[in-house]
Amino acid sequence: MKKIIFVIVIILFSTALFYPQKMRNKMMQNKGKLEQLEKVKLIEALDLKEDVAVRFFARRNESRSEIETLENKVDDILVELENTFNSKDKNIETKQKQLVTELYKTKETVEQKRLQFIKSLDDILTTKQICKLIVFEKKFREEIRNVLLDKKRH
Repeated sequence: MKKIIFVIVIILFSTALFYPQKMRNKMMQNKGKLEQLEKVKLIEALDLKEDVAVRFFARRNESRSEIETLENKVDDILVELENTFNSKDKNIETKQKQLVTELYKTKETVEQKRLQFIKSLDDILTTKQICKLIVFEKKFREEIRNVLLDKKRH
């Protein structure tokens, strides 16, 4: 009887360990599919020729990488800020003010990087294509958000 209980506990424990890993893998696969869908729709929306698409996506990937790094920094600052809530330190208010300042400076840098990316497209895309890109990005994010919200409701 003890052996059976031991085996069941081991199975439950191993399942609990591997389930989050499977979820992360599935999320990464979904993210990849979503990015592929976005690329296809972008190529259609902007009517990109192959050589222009290659240059555009290379520049976009580089910009996204920089922005993602900054957004991760924003997340880290938010976690650090949240950790200050339960602190008994007398100087915590000073630390919080510093974190808030750093947070908004980093967010401002994110927006500057986005603007730099858009401005850098002048040699690749027409003004009309740049405008379509700006509108596309907003609409695509809204579509994804709506689909995710609909899934959560059902």
